[in-house]
Amino acid sequence: MRITIVTLFPEMFESPLAASLLGKARAAGLLQIDFVNPRDFTSDRHRTVDDAPYGGGPGMVMKPEPLVAAIESAAGPDPAHRVFLTPAGAPLDQRRVRELSAMKHLVLVCGRYEGVDERVSRLAIDEELSLGDFVLSGGEIAAMALVDAISRLVPGVLGDAASADEESFSDGVSLEYPQYTRPPEFRGLSVPDILLAGHHEKVRGWRRREALRRTAQRRPDLLRSRRLAPADLALVAGDPQILPASRTYLLLAHHPVHDRTGAEVTSSVTNLDIHDIARSAATYGLAGSIPITPIALQREKIEHIVEQWREEAAALAAQGSGLEPGHRGHALAAVEVRASIEEALAELAARHRAPPLLVATSARHHAGPPTLGFADLRRVLAETPPERPVAILFGTGHGLTERAISLADYVLAPVTGQPAFNHLSVRSAAAIVLDRLFGTSA
Repeated sequence: MRITIVTLFPEMFESPLAASLLGKARAAGLLQIDFVNPRDFTSDRHRTVDDAPYGGGPGMVMKPEPLVAAIESAAGPDPAHRVFLTPAGAPLDQRRVRELSAMKHLVLVCGRYEGVDERVSRLAIDEELSLGDFVLSGGEIAAMALVDAISRLVPGVLGDAASADEESFSDGVSLEYPQYTRPPEFRGLSVPDILLAGHHEKVRGWRRREALRRTAQRRPDLLRSRRLAPADLALVAGDPQILPASRTYLLLAHHPVHDRTGAEVTSSVTNLDIHDIARSAATYGLAGSIPITPIALQREKIEHIVEQWREEAAALAAQGSGLEPGHRGHALAAVEVRASIEEALAELAARHRAPPLLVATSARHHAGPPTLGFADLRRVLAETPPERPVAILFGTGHGLTERAISLADYVLAPVTGQPAFNHLSVRSAAAIVLDRLFGTSA
């Protein structure tokens, strides 16, 4: 593989490219790395490559003429993929590294100073990449990191090609599992027994489970980026640390809520709310949904609805017919009805032997418990001990009363759009909240 680096400071690369795996790969001819300096394409005696920005502002901007000429020279007559390393680029991930490693010739362009004339990207760049949401003095360190990441995937560079397949981000979902070596005990910490038993299949399962658990603790955003494979889901089914939704309940309060005048009332139960919210809870893997109403007749109505679907599911099972994945029997079977919010919380505390973390939702801002945005709440859920259940409380009517809100540990920031109108149905709001907390982008 050939990599050409366009940089004002080629000397920065001398030591990193001569050491360790990179040095060996270059010596073996597996990796060809060369440099082009934009100063060699200037025409004045000072070899000027920068100038003041149009419109004013701090710093200097790299000029387009020498930089474009350097990139064109680096690419040569044959096709080359030209990458500009900049904080404004798309985030680099292992999937993209793997794709880049399959290319025959890469040109990596390192910016400097306050920035690079925009016309360089328009005329001579195929892709812009960023290492992350931070700023370096120039693109050289980013280029070094990219060269190192790519080289590991070039055939022959690593002694064991399987090593690259088991490292963090290799599957796009998880970090690498914990590693151990001799001695078996060190300062009171022992190697897990399963790694000493010699059962390769059990070791494989343990490693995968621990990789997913570590990812859930440190990088839950990776697990949200795509759906887990069926084999992974079977491996971690019901693990509340890896799948926070599996210890989360959706509470739908019909009391105490406001009516349109602001009075505290008990709202009516509707079939549509029960069905749709139960289906949303099941779709996102929640432990269940709990409608709440102090009116006995309404509780009986909900139980009747649920029982009908349970009976249908039981009849299908008796006939030897399994329930289809989208059958409502799956969702309605997890519905429980309670008379009050306090009763529901007490039931969850007894079941899990830990008090629930209660998160209230509202279309309005409140002055009571701390308000969290979705990103902050996802972080809180990831940091909550796995034995502690989570309850997300929704109100019907015109929203939860302050008395209900005061029971919560946190209030979730309202779901809003750009217009001033903000009156989603509780079914819609619940689906949006669950998707933002537990959905995947796949």
